[in-house]
Amino acid sequence: MASHPLSELDLDLLELYLNDHLTGATAGRARVRHMVQAYADLPIHEALCRLADELEEEHRRLRTVITDLGLAVKRYRQIPAEIGERLGRLKLNNRLLGRSPMSPFLEIELLRGAVNAKSGLWETLHDLSPALGLDAAEWQTLAGQAQDQDTLLRSLHAQLRTQTFARQ
Repeated sequence: MASHPLSELDLDLLELYLNDHLTGATAGRARVRHMVQAYADLPIHEALCRLADELEEEHRRLRTVITDLGLAVKRYRQIPAEIGERLGRLKLNNRLLGRSPMSPFLEIELLRGAVNAKSGLWETLHDLSPALGLDAAEWQTLAGQAQDQDTLLRSLHAQLRTQTFARQ
């Protein structure tokens, strides 16, 4: 890969890109925290706890890299993500009391999409790391962690597939 001098990078665009991912990470982190509480009685709980810890650390790292690069964290972009995640919990599921068996299943599917998008972020930071003065190995490690998270979510999805649609 050819190195790009920092002066050739559009830092305004990079700031927007990183903040967009931070917005997604904010919503994803909140969603998984909610899932940890809501699904404490399900066999997927332990895996969700590990995932929540990883997402918390990744969120922290992304905020840090934004500020370390001298870019602004656009807090006003995070607030709608937090509100949207909470509103997403208020969906109608034909269950007046209790949760639908489809809720954890759909939430796992949504997380799979988010983890795949996040992989692109880590790959981008890996490729831009020479120009940004970042350690490329860190972003490669995070990209590998995202692949592991995808494998975990695929496994949880498979675990829930048959039981989700069984008659209650």
